[in-house]
Amino acid sequence: MATSKEKGDSLEAVVAAIERHILSTTPALREKTFVIESKKIINVGGVHHEIDIFVTIDLGSGYKSIFIFECKNWQVPVGKNEVIVFSEKIDASQAQRGFLISKAFTKDAWSQAQKDPRVTLATAAEHDPLATEIPLGFHFVFSSVDNAEISFQGRGHTGEQATVDISAARAQLLGETIDLRRYVLNWGTKRADEDARSFRSERAPEGLYERTAKANREFTIGEFILDDQDIERAELSVRYTLRVERPPIISHYEIATRGRVISLSPVQFQGPVTIQVKLISQ
Repeated sequence: MATSKEKGDSLEAVVAAIERHILSTTPALREKTFVIESKKIINVGGVHHEIDIFVTIDLGSGYKSIFIFECKNWQVPVGKNEVIVFSEKIDASQAQRGFLISKAFTKDAWSQAQKDPRVTLATAAEHDPLATEIPLGFHFVFSSVDNAEISFQGRGHTGEQATVDISAARAQLLGETIDLRRYVLNWGTKRADEDARSFRSERAPEGLYERTAKANREFTIGEFILDDQDIERAELSVRYTLRVERPPIISHYEIATRGRVISLSPVQFQGPVTIQVKLISQ
């Protein structure tokens, strides 16, 4: 079970993601520079204040706007005292507006907020991930080359094509010496990616799919030299594995008047590299 700190951090991450999305997609702000800081500590008159999310927008010509956000992922409603403290933080940070976000507020909290026009209360709804459907059937498709074979035909030859030892062969492309192994791997990876795009993954169950693809290239005179032989044509055969992953939803938050974030479980990409996707909408 998540700790209170972990719950608070998760709500802060959601709010930060929504605000970054809003600032990045609002036409009037696209040319402006903005900074989003988490857990920023400010010192005013010897008093320290921690701001959950501190947003600075550079409007140009020396003008800046500041907005702050306080996130309370509590099981009980936030009361008027928290609103009073938040108003003090708005004063201390010289913010134009502050957003206090919680799952619920007491009646006194709503009344207290009306006394300060800079304070906006916003409710956060946490939905059951198991009851949430991934929008548009979102999923991942990865491809990895298992084996690539290449054969060459010399210029003017009409016989069978020859398969070469790519680790020992000497190759030149457009007059430059190339690493033939890397050339074949890059070509094979590109061809596998092209073939993977034709795979109807939206209909496929999660899992691994072994596929093969072929390609050929024609070369002009002197364009490709292999072991001092002018190559006219090369044929590639690549075998690759296509991986379809449909990560489960791990959280779904909706912040009133701001937006919603659906977070998916991390997916391993390559080696230690993982990808986590957040689907954000206003």
